[in-house]
Amino acid sequence: MFTLNDILQGTAGKARVLSHSTPDPQLVFRSAHHDNRQIEPGDLFVALKGAKVDGHRFIAAAAQAGAIGALCTQEVTDDIPADFIQIIVPDVVEALHATARTRAQRQPETTYIGITGSNGKTSTKEAVATVLGNLAPTLKTLASYNTEIGYPLTLLRLEPRHRYAVLEMGAQWVGELAWLCTIKAPDWSLITNVGASHLEYFGSQERVAQAKSELVQALAPEGIAILNYDDPNVRAMHTKTQAQILSYGTSEDARVRASEIGGDALRGRSFTLHYQGEQIPVQLHIPGEHGITIALAAAAVGLAAGLSLTDIKGALEDLTAFKRRGEIKTGPNGSTLIDDSYNANRQSILAIAHTMHEAHIDANGKRWAVLGDILELGSYAEEEHYQTGVALAGLVDYIVAIGEHARQYVAGAVEAGMPEKSTYYFAASLENRVELEAAKQAAAELLKQQVTSNDLVLLKASLGLAMDTLLTMVQA
Repeated sequence: MFTLNDILQGTAGKARVLSHSTPDPQLVFRSAHHDNRQIEPGDLFVALKGAKVDGHRFIAAAAQAGAIGALCTQEVTDDIPADFIQIIVPDVVEALHATARTRAQRQPETTYIGITGSNGKTSTKEAVATVLGNLAPTLKTLASYNTEIGYPLTLLRLEPRHRYAVLEMGAQWVGELAWLCTIKAPDWSLITNVGASHLEYFGSQERVAQAKSELVQALAPEGIAILNYDDPNVRAMHTKTQAQILSYGTSEDARVRASEIGGDALRGRSFTLHYQGEQIPVQLHIPGEHGITIALAAAAVGLAAGLSLTDIKGALEDLTAFKRRGEIKTGPNGSTLIDDSYNANRQSILAIAHTMHEAHIDANGKRWAVLGDILELGSYAEEEHYQTGVALAGLVDYIVAIGEHARQYVAGAVEAGMPEKSTYYFAASLENRVELEAAKQAAAELLKQQVTSNDLVLLKASLGLAMDTLLTMVQA
């Protein structure tokens, strides 16, 4: 929550307030949204002007939904309630950032935890928030609101009761995380890994590592850098900060460490959690080896906050798969389906494919990887998809590829020895939604004809392919 005065102070006299009555500067807004469909009573609507859509067109709809004000660049007069406030500023995004900066400065007693990495940011954010929530009221980033718009919107949801704020922070260019930190720098920074995400923007994995390291460089000396020591690029970041280092991983020199890994790859691994000479057994209920990494990251934050190993064990064992991130569902013909469709890059595809490979299934069962395009790879797209296919050849029995570059999954897998008859490709332009949905429908029909109850089916692609619609098709 935040006040009108936060906006006025943040914008330093650049804002004009339009209303039929003089508003109270201490007027409280519950939260802020740039999508009028998310507005609830007491909210502020942020009217952004995009390349295709002008948010000013939806101010009246936001008011009808219960918003008590709008942050905008021009006044709207039609269908506006008499008590509705319009805060006119030269630049809405700039004003949003300034307001979030002012709001966060008013709450220094909150510990701000920034999380970034190529994979697993959202799942790690959820796990960290779950662990800290057992200790004190905790704010977490809504969905994956980790951009120049989402990050300040999250900060504006702060309430005085929040002792921790778990903030997912994304980047598509070198310097972006450093810039987000000018709105509010974290007290603790957690880095999950460095992979080949957003190569279209970064140009190389080295620049990805450079960008992610900005989050530890922003720390004060009394801060904490929580680093995944199983990732060499993340481990190397210990030289880029004056803050304390709290390492996690399976390596012997990690301070928060997992050993004696067992259990089921798909339903949840078991391991022994170690810290400062103490240890405790943990049984997870989230899939894959990356589930251990997520759990260790959350454990490290909990330990930094002063939780005991026993309390952390309880929180970790309560974790379940997050929405569209390794959720186990019923697939076609009673098969087992892994819904990991929220997003994708090569590392995350292979991580869940390894989980499938290690999972116990019936002797007659087969493993199907249903994959759409990985987006934002630029000139690296062909090679990234091809190398993913090469690696998948030894992990799954069938590949069903959908999209444009997805054909390279098939090419790589066949080159690596997968029989061509075990691959299927449904071409579709991502710019043509009708064509894309038709390709998904064709893939769904194939799966409903060929998948058996003993099979294991993975559904995964970048978010832009909206693979959740394919899930609906195969379950119909």
